[in-house]
Amino acid sequence: MRQELLSIGIDIGTTSTQMIFSRLTLSSRAGVAAIPELKITKKEILYQSDIHFTPLSDHDLIDFAALKDILFLEYQKSGFKPSTIQTGAVIITGETSRKENANRVLDSLAGLAGDFVVTAAGPDLEAVLAGWGAGAAEISKTFSGKVINFDIGGGTTNAGVFFNGETISTFALDIGGRLITFDDRGDITYISNRITPLIHQLQLNLKVGDSASFAELQQLSNRLAEMFLELLAVKPLTPETEDLFILHNHPAIAAEAISFSGGVAEYVYNGKVIAGIADLPFHDFGPLLGQSIRQTIADHNINLIKSREPIRATVVGAGNHTVNISGSTIVYSPEILPLKNIPVIQLFLADEQEQLDLLGQKITAKTALYPQQTVAIAFRGQQSPRYTEIKVMADHIVSCLKVTDAQPLIVIVEHDFAKALGQTIRNLLPSHKPLVCLDRICVKGGDYIDIGAPIAGVVPVVIKTLIFNT
Repeated sequence: MRQELLSIGIDIGTTSTQMIFSRLTLSSRAGVAAIPELKITKKEILYQSDIHFTPLSDHDLIDFAALKDILFLEYQKSGFKPSTIQTGAVIITGETSRKENANRVLDSLAGLAGDFVVTAAGPDLEAVLAGWGAGAAEISKTFSGKVINFDIGGGTTNAGVFFNGETISTFALDIGGRLITFDDRGDITYISNRITPLIHQLQLNLKVGDSASFAELQQLSNRLAEMFLELLAVKPLTPETEDLFILHNHPAIAAEAISFSGGVAEYVYNGKVIAGIADLPFHDFGPLLGQSIRQTIADHNINLIKSREPIRATVVGAGNHTVNISGSTIVYSPEILPLKNIPVIQLFLADEQEQLDLLGQKITAKTALYPQQTVAIAFRGQQSPRYTEIKVMADHIVSCLKVTDAQPLIVIVEHDFAKALGQTIRNLLPSHKPLVCLDRICVKGGDYIDIGAPIAGVVPVVIKTLIFNT
């Protein structure tokens, strides 16, 4: 079977907002345990929008009216209508996801954009998405050591650490290209309070309203670039760098190779020389930061690999709406169905013993990427597990999957033992706790799923896969 889908991607970042329309060609093939599975065999980009500055009514609020104008304008220029779009994703990233009205904007966009994946990506999740989009996760399969992708946007740097194709760690810092902005005359219009202590520590005379000194901007950008050496364990981690971590601190990590994505990455890779304020076209010091990082990396002979697509790494669309059926040997709480846009956490487990020994540890590490959010954990499971093994799995899942009483506990396994696992989990939960345990469904980390209301004893599941630019 072959079919085509029209897909849209909308990425609302700290600095830029962009849209991409794609035509996805899907072909059917036999998947795990002979489950029919649609695979994307071709992706054709039909239209790429201009890269717009994300509109803000002030530094704490997204200007939703202006944002809608941008989206409608690009729809008009593309020639497509919202009613013709079959799949897609809307993602708010970077500092924009921390704006006061980010959730209200998401709710409004969900109605405007249709039946898409709509989410605010926190810094850890954004690091994972950017690393996949930049190709770092795939490239890490060819290295014996770790690969780190630094996604540097307008307000934040989100770092994903990858080993053998798997995300093993994430962290984020308040380092970005628009921490300082200025007007046409070169007068400073904004300085992020997150780097004010660093400016004081460097004894720089950078103040809002004053003319920007290129020499002092360069001194600041060079110090920020030096912080990447600390993050890579080339130099000791300093208190100034530790102060810029977001949500949680992180130890320095030595890596076999590094890559960059995000708007600043363009200037890490393109070799342009920034010699003065006139060479900063976007009224921020992002290009200068990119140049400082490029020079710092070169001076220390660090293995820099080319990002697959620096500025458009995060997402170009959500496609592959594959409908699967989980049959009668499952357990679910019918009163909570249907469920929509549930992020999937895939647990990579090497063998049957690791599924028993490390299941809880993997659940704890992965779910930390989605704090206070309903998620579905997915793993292959054993072909024919014994009851004692199912009991160990259930104990790990119940004790380590931290969700509130109102949130459903959602488990997906590929092999056919969801009923036994679900019933065992049910015995460990309070009677009022919602539970969904499905099998014979093949998903990947980064997917989103819709779980439909039961029909004649079976549950339809729609898998939505974020499609990155290749």
